[in-house]
Amino acid sequence: MKTSALSLLKWIAGIVVGAWLGQYLLAMALPSLVMQTLYNVGSQDSGVNTLTTRLETDATSRQVVRPSPDLLYAICFYDLSEGPITVTAPVPARYWSLQFYQMNTDNFAGITNQREQAYRIGSTAEVMLVSDGQNAPEFAGEVFTSPTTRGVMLLRASAIGDSLESRQAMAASSCRPA
Repeated sequence: MKTSALSLLKWIAGIVVGAWLGQYLLAMALPSLVMQTLYNVGSQDSGVNTLTTRLETDATSRQVVRPSPDLLYAICFYDLSEGPITVTAPVPARYWSLQFYQMNTDNFAGITNQREQAYRIGSTAEVMLVSDGQNAPEFAGEVFTSPTTRGVMLLRASAIGDSLESRQAMAASSCRPA
């Protein structure tokens, strides 16, 4: 009896350790796999270092994971291997957000027009994105350093009610090589 109880205990311990290790490896690998798939599909559809505006979303929209019908979206799949990119975006009065994601889905930089950044309303956000180790040329706007050479920039603006100003801001925005 002792032998079978000890054998059962070893078996259970093996399952627990294996499950923990498997969960850990999945948690570490899955974000990168998801982002790599999004980047590959999105950059084939939209190109690289260019802003693609997707004003309307519906239940079938999936270029942005679980998009909100209350928001307008624009996306730039960036590749800094050839040098920095610049992002220019007018900031409307209603909700607006410009976020940068590295290839493991971590959000490493962003600006908004909410709370303490409300002073941005009515201005134009000018951002230069450089990769780690790149020197930023002379630039009047903000400079962000991407931890990865490739990633995704996501621009969002409110589509609730009268969204004319948000739509105009999205249309006037750009993402391009510096």
